[in-house]
Amino acid sequence: WNVEPRLITSSGALEGGGDTGLVVDLVPDIALSGWNGFVSFDAGAGLGLYPRYKFGEQNVGGPAQIVATIGITVNPVSHGYAGFRAQHFSDAGVYGPNSLGVDMYIVEIGYKF
Repeated sequence: WNVEPRLITSSGALEGGGDTGLVVDLVPDIALSGWNGFVSFDAGAGLGLYPRYKFGEQNVGGPAQIVATIGITVNPVSHGYAGFRAQHFSDAGVYGPNSLGVDMYIVEIGYKF
């Protein structure tokens, strides 16, 4: 088993309530890998930027959000991987008591260069 630091970055679109907005995340992460890198578990917390933060009736508070994530990844072939990630972002009440957090469940399929 090995412990290693990682950095998860992502960008994309979040859609809801008829609105679409840019999402950008930067999350430092710690991973525990075993069985010669076949499986890894990771967890981390970082910053998300969401320039649009109102989606229909849903208001997540403001453009800067705290992002927390946990995930599991398997590497069945050289350089290829698949995984599942749970991610939560919220403002932790910074923008007021009426903002809501968001939970996302992500299926990952990728290639490591």
